[in-house]
Amino acid sequence: LSLQEGATVTQRYTEAERRYLAIKEEVKGRAGALDEAVSQSAQFHDKMDPLLETLEAAVQRLRQPPPVAAEVEKIREQLAEHRAQGLELDKLLPSFSALCSRGEELISRAAHDDPAAQAVRSRLLRLRSLWDEIRQRAEERESKLNDVLDLAGKFWADVAALLSTLRDSQDIVRELEDPGVDPSLIKQQIEAAEAIKAETDGLREELEFVRTLGADLIFACGETEKPEVKKTIDEVRKLERQYYLPHFTRTNQKLGFI
Repeated sequence: LSLQEGATVTQRYTEAERRYLAIKEEVKGRAGALDEAVSQSAQFHDKMDPLLETLEAAVQRLRQPPPVAAEVEKIREQLAEHRAQGLELDKLLPSFSALCSRGEELISRAAHDDPAAQAVRSRLLRLRSLWDEIRQRAEERESKLNDVLDLAGKFWADVAALLSTLRDSQDIVRELEDPGVDPSLIKQQIEAAEAIKAETDGLREELEFVRTLGADLIFACGETEKPEVKKTIDEVRKLERQYYLPHFTRTNQKLGFI
């Protein structure tokens, strides 16, 4: 080869070697990026699986929660347990947020029609859907427990007060003496009977109010709790029907009111 031809060959060889090295580095870089993408994708799915399982279990619990109790203390226990479960779920928020960010990053790096990217997108949709449903159902559950707690508190307090009043009134009616002959004594007996009659009218209103509260509580609580509420309402009715009103009627008859 002449010097000129030798120089040309050397130049072409050098250029070819430069291109080869450039291509080699580019392939190496792409291979590294691909390995990193595969690693990140594997980490994403490895962390996604247990979180999805946890959220799905939480959703199932909220979709089929335990029946609401009818007693105040039991409802408070249910409310405390529900809030404790909510705090446990709150601890998953950092993992949830990190997975959402990582998933969006993986999707942005891939082609739109990449099957792997579509799989990530589908799992992200499932993850967010579960999270949103958990939040909504948890709020609804707490609201219901609070409403029933308020209702049960009023019902049991009013029942206790009404039963106490009925029993006290029953004792007073029983202690009323037969009509006397002294005008002043008869007047006192009439005034006492009239006072009891006025109290009776008020008690009937309270009884109707308690019955309404009881009906609302029966509707709101679980099936296993309903019999106890019904039993309590029946107890109030029995006391009014079998003890208090008959004695009051007989007293009125004695005093000539009826």
